Amino acid sequence: MSISKTVKQYLDRKRIAYSVLELERSDSLLDAARHAGINARHLYYPVVLRDPFGLMMAVLPASHRLDLEMVSRALSRKVDLALQTQLTTVFADCSPGHIPPLGEAYGLRTVIDSSLSTPEEVYIVAGDQGRLIKLSRKDFMLLQSNAWLCSDFAVPIVNEDTTGQPQEANRNFYIRQRVEQATGLPPMPDMARRLLTLQADPAADVADLVKVVEQDPSLAAQTLRFANSAYFGYQGRVSDLKVAVARVLGYDMAINMMIGVALARPFRIPRSGPLGLEACWRQAVYTAVLMQGLVRIMPKELRPRRGMTYVAGLLHNFGYLVLGHLFRREYQGLVEAVNASPETPVRDLERAVLGMDHGELGALLLKAWSLPEEVVTACGEYLNAEYSGSHEIYPRLVRVAGHLLKAYDIGNAETAELLEEDLRVLGLVEVDLVTIAEDVLSDAEGLDELARRLAA
Repeated sequence: MSISKTVKQYLDRKRIAYSVLELERSDSLLDAARHAGINARHLYYPVVLRDPFGLMMAVLPASHRLDLEMVSRALSRKVDLALQTQLTTVFADCSPGHIPPLGEAYGLRTVIDSSLSTPEEVYIVAGDQGRLIKLSRKDFMLLQSNAWLCSDFAVPIVNEDTTGQPQEANRNFYIRQRVEQATGLPPMPDMARRLLTLQADPAADVADLVKVVEQDPSLAAQTLRFANSAYFGYQGRVSDLKVAVARVLGYDMAINMMIGVALARPFRIPRSGPLGLEACWRQAVYTAVLMQGLVRIMPKELRPRRGMTYVAGLLHNFGYLVLGHLFRREYQGLVEAVNASPETPVRDLERAVLGMDHGELGALLLKAWSLPEEVVTACGEYLNAEYSGSHEIYPRLVRVAGHLLKAYDIGNAETAELLEEDLRVLGLVEVDLVTIAEDVLSDAEGLDELARRLAA
């Protein structure tokens, strides 16, 4: 793909003088700046956002990242990342992750950080992975003349050496940029979208669910395999999908399990190893089932929705799937670090290798896919013991389940010690938790079989 057709027509119409710079294909903007021999401060890119009025574009240099909260504050309204489907539709003539920072060309409102000085020579993404466009400062500012000016939403993310080149270390920005701009992200599977819509419908029943799942033979077969696993203890062989949902799994369990399977389907990571598919699903299954047990003994006025609780537990470590599928070099580096330092908390290794933890990474994609805030919060905040805010019950339940499982050497929680604040907020008593954990783990064989079927 060459320079975006929309951008070329726009620049020609505006009579802007520009040149096109050919460069090596790069994984990130920082790599592009290095290959081109330019300062990251001179290379501009957009983050496409959405607010109650539609799509808009924030423009900033590659040496900085966007502070979403600051943009929301400056505009006095909630601003979020655009959905991947929106990016694909609006920027159909651009390579994923290589959107030009020219909102007007695509009919989008634009906001630019007025606190940043613009260099004399400006480079912008051209819509293609192998090209940049070079403009003068005057022409770049002319193209941004209709932009709103806000200040302090662009946060520095790179240190510069004596040549003005970005340092290698900032993996956090590289990963965030790829997720935010949907670079190589698989779209949310259609079946997962349909199941989530069904889940939100209070009138939906078993017949509705069976009707949807029957249209996906693979998922239907997977559901029957679940129903026939030892964990559910059904007497006899289940060969009818309606029986599997109505008599064995139950509507709530079935739809949430199907959502987890459907969401994970596009991701391909190694099966074995400390962060492999089998280990991820084992931890997910044990966590989800244990969280169901914890909810049962919570005070009634505090209990969250059981179905939402299950899917939150099932997807809490979704970041490992994203990492292994999209960032294979970083995933392999993390696996090697875990194997080399098994006593070091995995979260510490993640921050050293990635600049972020798997919870943050998973939440970025789940949010981009517009999953319920409860699930996004559970994934993104369960490793953050300081978090207290909207839907905090979900990450606290994930964390309590993780600490309980650690006592049985399951999962990668740092310690088996429970946090008093978690127990207080959830209304739980530690002595009761041990009973719940032992009850769940009494059927470890069945849970392991269930996890193997999910990883199949």
